[in-house]
Amino acid sequence: MKIDIKSGGKKFTVNFTITPGRGDIDLVAMAKSSKDLDILHDAIDNRNAGEDLPGIIIAKAVEKKLKLPIEPAYGYTGAGFGLKFDKYSIAKSLK
Repeated sequence: MKIDIKSGGKKFTVNFTITPGRGDIDLVAMAKSSKDLDILHDAIDNRNAGEDLPGIIIAKAVEKKLKLPIEPAYGYTGAGFGLKFDKYSIAKSLK
């Protein structure tokens, strides 16, 4: 999945592989190649104060594609970015 990350006034396009997570992590987004990882590192290095973190940008892009509420897993310590379905919002929409 291609995701555009705007950072420091520049646009960085990074390809991510989205895989199922484990435990309380529903999905994991990892840079698809070492080149994409380098681009992601450049985006992080160029980030200005007040700009969204890459995990939030990724979560918003996945949410837009799936049309389901997604939130970043802030405590995720594995490789890539952990994502969770916002189950409370999903349950609320089913009422």
